[in-house]
Amino acid sequence: MYELDWQHFSAGDFADLQARLRASWQEILPGGEYYGQIRICDVCYDIQAEWLDCKAYEDIFVTMSPFFPHDADSAEEPYQEMVAGMPFDTADDASIVYAKEDFLAFSYLRFCDDATQKIQQMLQKDVFAKALAQDTNFWERHDEKLRQKRGQADE
Repeated sequence: MYELDWQHFSAGDFADLQARLRASWQEILPGGEYYGQIRICDVCYDIQAEWLDCKAYEDIFVTMSPFFPHDADSAEEPYQEMVAGMPFDTADDASIVYAKEDFLAFSYLRFCDDATQKIQQMLQKDVFAKALAQDTNFWERHDEKLRQKRGQADE
């Protein structure tokens, strides 16, 4: 069992996401809206509301997508690099998706329990082994560099 760090998705973030889904979910832009993340060593699960295809129509879902540092030994290209020198990957088959109605039925604590169980299962996948083996503070360093980059762009 891995320790999940919930400090980047508080009860307030949860309440904001539920309010958005209740009052104005139709206004969520095609790229989705970010609400926070859960961190486990060098893995993070981003939480957002986004439009997904569902059979013959699109609907809003709450998605939790994993990201982790790119393995330099991998033959595959990284998924993305928002900060120079800090590329990262994702594993689509390890994403967790909640229907809007299911998410709205949760209290914060029930959501935390449910998400924790699902994440713990996903973390058993081999793709996470290296990122879970140590905590290099990858996401803290990444966020700091991203803040600096955005600050320079605002000047």
